[in-house]
Amino acid sequence: MKTTGIIICLFLFMGIVSLQTQAQEAPAMPQTFFVMEEFVEPVNLQEFNKVQQEAVDLWKELEFDVPIYTYRTDMSSFYWVVPIENFGGMDKMFGKVNELSAQMKEKGYDANKKFRDLSTTRETVIHWEIDLSYHPNEEMGQSVDKPYCEWTFFYLKSGHEKELAEAVKKYIEFSKSIEEDWSWDLYSVYMGYDSPCWIVMDRAENPLSMRKLEASLQEKHSEKLGELWKNMQPHLRKMETTTGWFLPKWSLNYEQ
Repeated sequence: MKTTGIIICLFLFMGIVSLQTQAQEAPAMPQTFFVMEEFVEPVNLQEFNKVQQEAVDLWKELEFDVPIYTYRTDMSSFYWVVPIENFGGMDKMFGKVNELSAQMKEKGYDANKKFRDLSTTRETVIHWEIDLSYHPNEEMGQSVDKPYCEWTFFYLKSGHEKELAEAVKKYIEFSKSIEEDWSWDLYSVYMGYDSPCWIVMDRAENPLSMRKLEASLQEKHSEKLGELWKNMQPHLRKMETTTGWFLPKWSLNYEQ
């Protein structure tokens, strides 16, 4: 993976392009995403940022035409998310990455040498679950005005997908009955680690905006929210939350 360098900035979680939740016709955008999560030791972060910026500048100079959504987390890691049509689309994507890698070497940029000892990666493929996502104001997709992101990883008990889906649909029914602008995207892990796993992605202008929304929901609807959460708990093994930010300057060819 490092052979193509961090170029493969073709990774994750969770910001991925979202579409109309209630849409009746087929979505115009891909529903499947290749995600690479890149881990950087804090001591290496300054050098990593320098080397990665050099790579991004070259991608743009060479007009790399793969769409990439890039995020940094508050845990010294990065998500590189690339929409693909299907698993076969990964071959096409890696073909373009290899071509770009060769072009960059001709320009004197060897990703293997540049990123040596700076980071490690892991990959996954996720699928946008349209019926389990919710956007009351039809504001879908990643935008620069809501760069703050939270990804909640729900690790399901084996075989409990149907029951958890029904529990999520109850959240959607409830959300339609309130005034708060509460929206989210839900992704299921097709291929990855510690499955079955679902990822819920929330976006906001900043952490304070997110906390204000949560406080409002709890103040007005705490009893109902508690009931909804109890419906989900029996189907979960564990859950984790990661916070972070969309990086438009390190993203490419994305639609808003």
